[in-house]
This record gives sequence, C-alpha cells and structure tokens, in this order.
Amino acid sequence: MVSTPPERGGEPECNGVAEHFMRTLKEECLYLHDFESLEEARQEIDAFIERYNRGWLLERHGYRTPAQVREEFTLKAA
Repeated sequence: MVSTPPERGGEPECNGVAEHFMRTLKEECLYLHDFESLEEARQEIDAFIERYNRGWLLERHGYRTPAQVREEFTLKAA
C-alpha cells in the first residue's frame, strides 16, 4: 500500500480550493441564517452556490466566474 504524505497548503494535490469554498459557504451563507428546516437550508445553499458560480469573480481564475472557466474548459475539451 502506498502511503500519502499529509496535505500541505499550496501543493496542487491538496484540497485547498475545496476547503476555501467551504469556508466561504459557511461565512457568507450558513452563519448568516437561522434555518427553520433542512429544506430551507438546502434552498439557501443551492441559491448561494448558483450566485457563487455565476457571479463571483475569482482572482485565481483571472477575475472570471467559476461558470466562465468551466465553459472555457468544456469548449477546449470538445
């Protein structure tokens, strides 16, 4: 069995991007709402993810949205 080293920030094989998104989701969505139900939480999280993907300009993507970057990669792969 191959042993993998502990994850370190700044290494491509790390999950830093996912961790940063989860932090943003918590700070910009979850911590700001007092959900009455699981369904309400799901709806608000879905709405946040849609806003994030379509409206947030990210420096690491050259100040483009995640949706723009995804579309570009999809066109290149076709």
